[in-house]
Order: sequence, then structure tokens, then C-alpha cells
Amino acid sequence: KPLVFPSRSLREKLPSSEVMRACRMTAVLRQRSTPAAEACVIGLLVLICLGSGIGLSPILNGDEARFAQASREMYLNQDWVVPTFGGRPRYDKPILIYWAAAASFQIFGVTPWAARLPSTIAAALCAALLAWSARRRWGPGSGLAAGLLLATSPIFFFEGRTCTADALNLLWTLVAMLALEQLLIGRPTRMAAATFWLATGLAVLTKGPVAPLFIGSTLCGLWAFGRRWEVMEFAFAVILILTGALVFGPILLVVPAVAAIVSALGRPEIRRRIAGFHWYSGIPVFGLVTLPWAIAAWRSTSGEFFTVAIGRHVLERGQAALEGHSGFPGFYLATAVILCFPWLAVTLKAGTDAWRQRRNVPVRLFLLAWALGPLIALELVQTKLVHYWMPAYPALILLVVGWVWTAADRSLPRGLIPLHLLGGCLLAAIPVIPVLVFDLPGLELPALVLSGLLVMITIVTASTLTARSRFSILASAAGTLIFLTFLFGPFLSKFSDSLIGPRATVAALHHLKQGRAVAFYGLRDEEMLFSLPLGTTIHRTVEELNAALAERQNTIVCAREKDLHRGFQKAIGGPFEVIERVEGLDLGRGRRAATVFFQLREDQ
Repeated sequence: KPLVFPSRSLREKLPSSEVMRACRMTAVLRQRSTPAAEACVIGLLVLICLGSGIGLSPILNGDEARFAQASREMYLNQDWVVPTFGGRPRYDKPILIYWAAAASFQIFGVTPWAARLPSTIAAALCAALLAWSARRRWGPGSGLAAGLLLATSPIFFFEGRTCTADALNLLWTLVAMLALEQLLIGRPTRMAAATFWLATGLAVLTKGPVAPLFIGSTLCGLWAFGRRWEVMEFAFAVILILTGALVFGPILLVVPAVAAIVSALGRPEIRRRIAGFHWYSGIPVFGLVTLPWAIAAWRSTSGEFFTVAIGRHVLERGQAALEGHSGFPGFYLATAVILCFPWLAVTLKAGTDAWRQRRNVPVRLFLLAWALGPLIALELVQTKLVHYWMPAYPALILLVVGWVWTAADRSLPRGLIPLHLLGGCLLAAIPVIPVLVFDLPGLELPALVLSGLLVMITIVTASTLTARSRFSILASAAGTLIFLTFLFGPFLSKFSDSLIGPRATVAALHHLKQGRAVAFYGLRDEEMLFSLPLGTTIHRTVEELNAALAERQNTIVCAREKDLHRGFQKAIGGPFEVIERVEGLDLGRGRRAATVFFQLREDQ
């Protein structure tokens, strides 16, 4: 077979002997580029980029603080059934992420680095698995590209460096979806069926019904996108989706699910595929993974765990904007401009081509259903957060890489260039905006350098995006990966010094060293608990605080200044005296805040 050197211009400049040598080297590299090799390379690269500096910044406020502290309490209390936060039961998520973080504490000690390590490993495995899948589909180099594109998604990079359940859930969901693809459009095997049930069980044990929602909505998408719709049927489907989005929520997904099941059972080929799931052995595997902990949690809490977890965090989340996390119609597509940079522009072209081919190419149909089915379902869920759609990103990336590697015409419409520029500029603005708005000295130069680097790469790659799409997207991805590595590494470490939580933590540790006990009135800076002694008291009401201070001497209380004023009308001149006032940036609320340490006045 003739050897073809990849660069024609370079081939014309080199002597014939050099050309043949280069061709042989290229052929050797292609032969050694196996799916396993590309998976290992990209997994190691992502592990290095995500793992570099994960211990530089302290535990941050929000979900990470709650997951990390609950895992710490589980490890120190040796209670492996019901997680607690601040001594109170935490029913938000199932148990697997807490077990993973607690195991990391057992090996490496209780540190922010150890808390984040399970997420980092899970994210690296996700990139490796996606690279392996892409390489098997599209040939040499496609696996490296797919893993690189996943790593450059800002939300994936962030979740891979954060102690939350999302990276681990993404891993199990990705395994389950790839096994589902094998069962539905590939060659169904017992191994694929066992993998599907095992991964689904682990996903449920990590984040509850998220993976079943993605699986179910993908199956509905396969049915909906693969059939030919009459005008009235299509109009009814649109009305159904709008009604669910505005009134009833995702419960209306039962209607297309029932229609899909009835339609599928009428086709012999589909019935054979359904039998390939090996239900009689698969459901016991799923039960063996999920039921032991579920039964133990039910008995330990008299069923309260599941009453709260299902009633509040599943049903209520679908019907109302939980904790104020609402969104507008098209929320996930709008946020994808940043979260799917630098490959969103190519996704639109690849998705359009795949849509035209969906009835003739089952792989394209499955990837479209995996990407768009959950998107429609999530639009019906009233609570919206930017990372909810992340388990569909691998499907989008496989569409992109498949188009870049196999399309005869890889030129992009010029109308997609502004979208690429917009995504890059918005992402580049992330380090600059808080520095300029809140006047954070010492961070101006690093922020401008990081932003300037990404803007320059975005402009250069946008200029070649229409003619050299493969080069542009890979160059942009490499530059974005460098940007994210420094943004969430050294820059975030320096930026966290300005946050109110870490500053208040330093002050609290200082008071502890002086022999004082520290308690909380309210708890807005939840990350403080991770650095304070286990059992630190949290008073939720004024009455609790008064009773505690009457019993314990030499106790100081930490609270937001605003809460102190609200609870006692005034901070100074009342029954309490303020010992120390700490100011910092409350990033979650986008403003500066003050935390005070106060105690009962001596004359009281």
C-alpha cells in the first residue's frame, strides 16, 4: 500500500529520501495508534492537567463544601450509611461519592487535595473512555481529539477538580450509554448487558435518577427522531413539550415513553434487542449494587432519607426552581456557548449533517438521541444548573470528531465564526470581570495575560475555521486546555485569598489556638467547617444561640454581619460585643461581605 505523508507542502520541499523516511514513521505511528494507546495517552494528559494544583486552593463554598465536609464527618465518625453535614443528616445525594472521598481521606489524609482526587480520577477515566470509543469508530488520532475536546469543556474541567458527585456520575453514565449503544445498534452481548446494568446501578448510587433520566430520554429520542411524523402528531408533541415546560414539568415524559414502548413492542427486531438486555440477570446485578445501602439507609433513618431525597430533591426539583436555581427556555443551549467552547460551532455543522443521515446511519441517530433527548427532558425540569446537561457532552463530541474525521467536505459556514469568537471571548472574560469589578490587587496582570492568551488563540483559529476545521478546533482546544489549567490552578489559588470564607477560616483558627471555642450562628461560609474541629456547633436560631452561650463560657460566635444585625437589631451596644470583623468577596452572591466574631458581653 502506498504511504502518504500528511503534509503536501512539506513533502514538496523535502528530498525524496526524507519523504520516504517520514512516510514510514507516519505509518508506524498509525499502526501503534490503537484505541488502548490513545485512551492511555489522553487519560494521562487529562489527569496531569486536572490534578496539577488541586490542593492549592481551599475547599470552596457551595456544593463542594457540603460534599467535602460530609465525607470528612463520615470518615471521622466511621458512619458509612448516612452522611451528615454539621452533625445533621444530609439527604441530598446517595452514598457513593462520600465513600470515594472518605476512602481518599483514609489513604492520603483529610486535605482538600484528597477530597478532590476521586473527581479528578473519574474525569480522567471519562476522557480515556471517550478516546477509546472515538478511536474505534473513526480511526487514528480521533481518540486523542475526542478526549482533548472533552477536557477543554470548562464545566467538565471545573467538575473534575471539585469534590462533587458530577464527575463520578459522568463516568458511570458514559459507561452505561456506550453499553446501551452496543445493545441497541451494535452486537448485543452478555458483557455489554452486564456492563449496562452495573454502570447504571453505580450511577444511581452516585446521583440518584440522573442516569435513568438520560437513558430513558435517549430511548424516547431514538423513537421520536427515527420515525416520520404527521403534521398533527408533530403539533401535539410540540404542545406536550410546551405544557410540560410551563406547567407540569418532566412528568409529561410518561406520554412519549408509553408511546415509544407500545411502538417498539410491535416490531420483532426491537423485541430481540430488548431481550438482549438479559433482564433476568441484569436486574439482580442492579439490585446487588443499589439495594444493600438503600436498605441500610432506610432502616437507619426510618425511611426519612428517601422521603426527603425523592420528595424534595427529585419531585420538587422537577416542579419548582429549587433553591432559586431557575432558568429561561433554551438555558442549556445559551450556556453551551461558553461551556462547549471551542467545539460548539463545529457541533452545529456536524449535528446538521447527522440529522440528515439519521435514518440511514444508526450510529448518528443514537448520538443525536443521546444529545437531544436529555436536553428536551432537562428543559422540562424547573430547576436548572449549568452542569445538568454535561452527561450528553460525549455524544456531541463524538458527532464533532466523526464529522471532522470522515466528512468529505469539512468546510464550515462563515456564519459560525461569530459563535466561535463569542464563546472564546466570554470564556476569556471569566478571570477579568471579578478582578476589575471588585478591585483585587495583584491579580490584574495574571488575569489579563490569561484572557489575552485565549482571545489571541480564538481569533487565530477563527480565521482558519472555515478552511481548516480540524487544525482550528484542535489548536483552539489545546490553547483552551492551557488556559483552564492555569485558571483553575495558580490563578484560583491566588483568587481564593480574597474570598470571605477562607479569610474567616484563618481568623477562626487563630481564635481556636488561643483556647476559645468557636460556634456558628447561621452558616453562610460552609467551607469553614472543613478546617475546624469536628463537632463545631451551628446555631440556627437566636434562641439556640442564647441557650448555648448561657451554658458555655469563653465561646465566640461566627456569623455574617448582616445576620447579626437581623437577629439582634444592632451589633454593638446590645448583649454582644464584636471581637473581630473580616471582609472578603462572596463570589456566590457577587458582592463583598463581612463576617464578625462576637461574644456575650461581660456585663451580660
